[in-house]
Amino acid sequence: SDERRDFIQKSLDAWCANLGYKDSTVNMLTLSRTLCISKDELSVFFDQYLKTTFRIWLGDIRFNAAKKMMLEFPDYSNDIISAECGFSARTYLYRIFKSKEGCTPTEWREEQVANAAPDDKKQD
Repeated sequence: SDERRDFIQKSLDAWCANLGYKDSTVNMLTLSRTLCISKDELSVFFDQYLKTTFRIWLGDIRFNAAKKMMLEFPDYSNDIISAECGFSARTYLYRIFKSKEGCTPTEWREEQVANAAPDDKKQD
């Protein structure tokens, strides 16, 4: 039902807002237990409504958190960013950046700095 779908979405949103994605050991079963929603129901929700899998959804959330953290904390190493965003290993951070941005996390950071520099000068 629409009400149930809204409940699941709100539950997932709250879980993300509470930084549940930072737990590198989370999986569909632990998430379903945390949210008190059956694993099967969650699986159907991801498949039918989000049109993705749990792993891809979680990777995207962590990826976006990593990008945000890199911009907010430019001095943090990729190891720290990776751990803070729930990636179990730095290699996963590299892999997702390569697949989504076509570059390494370090290259992405450098590009952001280069793109931001002209805007900063205009504000002076």
